[in-house]
Amino acid sequence: MTKTGLVAVIVRLWNIFQWSIIFASVAGIIATCPDSRLIAPCQCQTENNVVSMVCANLQSVQQLMKIFEPPFPVNQLWHLTVKHSHLDDLEANLLGDKSFAVILFQNVTGVSKIMPHAFAASVERLRVLTFDSSPSLGVLSVQGIADLENLVDFEVTASVDQLIDFPSLPNLQYLHLYGNRFSTPPSLPHLPKLHSLWLNSGKLVALKPLDLAFLPSLRKIVLFGNQLRQLDEGDLHFQSPRVDLIDLSDNDLSGGIHPSAIEGISFNTIIDLKKTNLTQLEEATFRPILSVLARGAGHVQLHGTMLQCDCHSFGWLLQEPKLMAKISQTSKCSDGVNIHFKTSRLQCPSNETIADATSKATTQRIDSKISVS
Repeated sequence: MTKTGLVAVIVRLWNIFQWSIIFASVAGIIATCPDSRLIAPCQCQTENNVVSMVCANLQSVQQLMKIFEPPFPVNQLWHLTVKHSHLDDLEANLLGDKSFAVILFQNVTGVSKIMPHAFAASVERLRVLTFDSSPSLGVLSVQGIADLENLVDFEVTASVDQLIDFPSLPNLQYLHLYGNRFSTPPSLPHLPKLHSLWLNSGKLVALKPLDLAFLPSLRKIVLFGNQLRQLDEGDLHFQSPRVDLIDLSDNDLSGGIHPSAIEGISFNTIIDLKKTNLTQLEEATFRPILSVLARGAGHVQLHGTMLQCDCHSFGWLLQEPKLMAKISQTSKCSDGVNIHFKTSRLQCPSNETIADATSKATTQRIDSKISVS
């Protein structure tokens, strides 16, 4: 090897060495945890060059705040879990200058209010905020999350008796409020991008004051496993251009569904009414719904209801094969027999439908006027 070639090799190796040092330094900054002695009883871990922390058995919110006071190798971390801890109201600048993309509070006590600017350092980065399995929480005020303009997913699950002071969040898409103890939904403000709402597995007995006019993008509402006994006028009036799912299963809807309870559905909406104790398919309620679904792939699921598959309940529907086809093929009568199988064997007299009754009444009024004149 010539002297010139040797110099070139040495220079190339030196450059590689320098870049290796720089890369290692950058990687170290990205993935380095704080000194474990400074953050006890929290633990830190790194994975895929991101830093996450888990804090357990804390005794106060002040203890949590003190952990985040010292300088960290990095201020932008990925995930924070605080669990099995007694906290107080979440104060402003709760986590100092440390920011997270995902924050989970699990099985915590003592929190009744999220103060304004509690997650100030995370305003730009926080995407998911969760309070889960914290059954001792009573009334939780969440006005303090109003500055989280980039929050996409907010969850308060199996935790509260009441959720109040809900702010408008411009980018919220998912709202999980299942498993809570409130009997009516929280009053929600304008949430322009919210498309999925979970209110299932709770103690709801009514849907008001929930107003879907404030949720113009809502595509899915999940309400199964509550204590709803009926749907009242205006309960589910969708304003969104597309509705994918209305899940009302496992509710005792023996009180019936008002003819104007459900409006604004799409051609492809799935309406789940399994295990709802419905006894009849009232024409005034179901004809408008099935007429919309008949124009697409949507359908109604009725497995596990108390439907009597007789002419009284299905007579009007058997005259409308396109509408009857929108009853899910797996739906069953109260005796467990498939609805389509059983009703196909019914010999019903010609029933007067609502449309026929309306037309007949109109004709009678016209004839009456003619006879008078």
